[in-house]
Amino acid sequence: MEQKHTYTGTARSKGRTAGEALVCDMNLSWAPCSVVNDGTIRAFGNKLNGQSVKDKIVVYPTVTGSTSGSFGLLFKVKEAHTGPKALICRDVHYIDIAGAIASDIPAIDGLNADPLEVIQSGDWVEIVADEVGKPATVTVTRHRAANA
Repeated sequence: MEQKHTYTGTARSKGRTAGEALVCDMNLSWAPCSVVNDGTIRAFGNKLNGQSVKDKIVVYPTVTGSTSGSFGLLFKVKEAHTGPKALICRDVHYIDIAGAIASDIPAIDGLNADPLEVIQSGDWVEIVADEVGKPATVTVTRHRAANA
């Protein structure tokens, strides 16, 4: 059995994509010291330490760190091919907006529900964000076992 819910937010970087969610309840930096160039999270105290962001829809509150995160995100997506497919935040910071636009991946915030509460790691997420600053849709599909 599956449950499907659609939410509306604001496109901060445009694009359409779909993939598996990876949800982090802590602020995240795309700087090479926090998410290394192979896409692995290496952030002290982060529950996702050791997990990969490669080809994931990464959901997190907002950015932490400096502007090196923009370049880190761009490198991981365009050069190393180890970056995420999209970003969903409570509030996408300008650092991540710049990196997402340069990387040609969608970045969404302002959902009509808290993304950290309605999206779980492993959910299938589809994003339609056709124009920056305009409404975007995020469709979340959660698969549950028939006897759950």
